[in-house]
Amino acid sequence: MALYLPAGLAPAPFFGDNRTSALIDNLAAKGWAHAETALPEALTQALRLRLETLDAADVLKPAAIGRGDSQMKAAAIRRTQIRWLEGHDPAERQFLEGCEALRREINRALFAGLFEFEAHFARYPAGGHYARHLDAFADRSRDRVVSLVAWLNDNWQAGNGGELDLWSGPDDTGTPVATVAPRSGDLLLMMSETIPHAVRETRVPRLG
Repeated sequence: MALYLPAGLAPAPFFGDNRTSALIDNLAAKGWAHAETALPEALTQALRLRLETLDAADVLKPAAIGRGDSQMKAAAIRRTQIRWLEGHDPAERQFLEGCEALRREINRALFAGLFEFEAHFARYPAGGHYARHLDAFADRSRDRVVSLVAWLNDNWQAGNGGELDLWSGPDDTGTPVATVAPRSGDLLLMMSETIPHAVRETRVPRLG
């Protein structure tokens, strides 16, 4: 989706220029970048409430794998529920504006060719997981270049599971180079075509 703003109105960023630059520098150097407590607390709480409201209304749908005619649902690979953000809710709109500000800065710094973005809520139930994968589709049509993950979990504890494992590249089949806990308000960027990742099985519902 594209976020349309009135002419001359810049989207509100999540954080200041120095932190944005450091995040993009790490993305360029490693293929991924992690920012702790990146989202404003009020926004994190509002997004969490929005996701919980959607879940209570039973509008979240099981996430699929693949696209088009090859799309399928396979709980052995991915067990989570999602709902695409539309931007009508104020919290969704604020989050999408922050993503738009990041998109513009990534394009300016890396010439990444990011023309628009899309976002969805994700709720992993207890026992939910996502096996190792790349976010870019196999046809390499560059539908997805940079992936962003933001976590909304309240009071996440060690032992809850649901951590995100990251590898350095498609040919790296060893131990993950990083394991990131899904702490509330944290944000992670990664190159969609080159950074394999997996969500470990969660023992409590995991929100993002």
